[in-house]
Amino acid sequence: MRKFLLQSFTLFTALLLISCSKDKIDPEEPLSDDAYLTSVSFLMGDNPGLTQNLYAFNGGAYFYVSIPEDMNIKAMKASYSIPKGATVSIEGVDQVSGSTVNDFSGLVLVKVTSASGNKSSVHTVYAKYGDNTIDQKVYKFMTDYSIPGVSVSVMKDETIIYSSGYGFAVEATRTKTTADHLFRLASVSKQFTTLCIMTLYERGLLDIDRNVFGENGILNAQFPGVTGAKATVTVRNFLQHNSGWPTSPDPMFSSIRDGKTIDDLIRYILDQELINVPGSTYAYYNMGFGILGRVVEVVSGQPYETFLQNEVLKKMGITDIHVGGGESERLANECVYYSQDGTNGYGNPMQVIAAAGGIISSTNQLMKVLAHIDGRDGVPDILKQSTLDLMYNSPTANYARYSLGWRIGHSLYPGAHYHSGNLAGTTAMWVGNTNNGMSAAILGNSRSYISGYDDAYYILISDIINYFD
Repeated sequence: MRKFLLQSFTLFTALLLISCSKDKIDPEEPLSDDAYLTSVSFLMGDNPGLTQNLYAFNGGAYFYVSIPEDMNIKAMKASYSIPKGATVSIEGVDQVSGSTVNDFSGLVLVKVTSASGNKSSVHTVYAKYGDNTIDQKVYKFMTDYSIPGVSVSVMKDETIIYSSGYGFAVEATRTKTTADHLFRLASVSKQFTTLCIMTLYERGLLDIDRNVFGENGILNAQFPGVTGAKATVTVRNFLQHNSGWPTSPDPMFSSIRDGKTIDDLIRYILDQELINVPGSTYAYYNMGFGILGRVVEVVSGQPYETFLQNEVLKKMGITDIHVGGGESERLANECVYYSQDGTNGYGNPMQVIAAAGGIISSTNQLMKVLAHIDGRDGVPDILKQSTLDLMYNSPTANYARYSLGWRIGHSLYPGAHYHSGNLAGTTAMWVGNTNNGMSAAILGNSRSYISGYDDAYYILISDIINYFD
């Protein structure tokens, strides 16, 4: 019995020593240094009145989310996905996910602190009023192609049904973009030159089939001595991009332009040989619209911008569309233009390229223009139906998808007239009056050179139109 007790005591002691030794060998698991934010959301259960859960788009630098306009953006409860044991604070106030109320009307800095307290990270929540479902597509486009600011407006028949700004019109001051910020339009400017030409045509002051150069040409006094095929080029040829001059080189957007006036450039191209017979071959030619800008000036006796504003835009009640300027001439409500891939967002002389690519506007103003040239009852049109029909329905046999200054016939926008535009620092697109009466515009303050970029914003504006149709 004594032997048994001694053996039991020895076994108990051994087990106790092993247990104590194990406690010393396996220290307590250290607290994590992880400090990151995976997602931000606004959930129906936490925010009475929400009809769907809202999940922010993770754009890397920002978490973007759009809040319905019937909600109070200044009193919302957000939920945060963070590592186990980490904490969230906003302006030094600890947050309870899905419970703490915050004002999200401005940029909100969310600080995540690790469980150990040794690490932290700061993330920005960019919330605005809008439709989160369609806005997610815009946020993705901006993020995929590094576009700081985007503006979108959508119109049904002649009423704007949705408009919004995204990101920043001015990154340095983190000025949020609105649908009333002015953007450069690039080649969307060409349709404004077309409207000037059609206004002069409708007043009986200009025949669009009249020769531009040569003895009886509109610009003969300014550019005398033009003969041969170049003397047969008409206003219509320039509107349809079949003047005979080639797409490249195009002096409107090449080093040929450096330090030259528009008249210098016209003299330059008049010294070049035509590649094609005028009217025979479609070849997109920016310089042709620079020439049409001079036609407007000579026929009207007014500077291009003056005629555009007083004789076209004023009749629509529009006062905030202009010929743009350089960086130092930026208007108070104009965005800043951001370069990509070594280009210069301020490298284009806007006064020289005015009639081909120098106009600035907001998306809301573009909708107002489209309402005045759609041939619908309601908003008075500034041109007769016959003039609109001529403008929109005059493709040539050599290219059925370009009329007078407008693209037509795209399968994404059935029945619509449309046009896109690109400059360094600029993305522009508008679509007018689909078969279902839908119109839209998208403008951005940068331009990507990643393959597929142009297709991406063509598809984006189609998605936006279809969403609201």
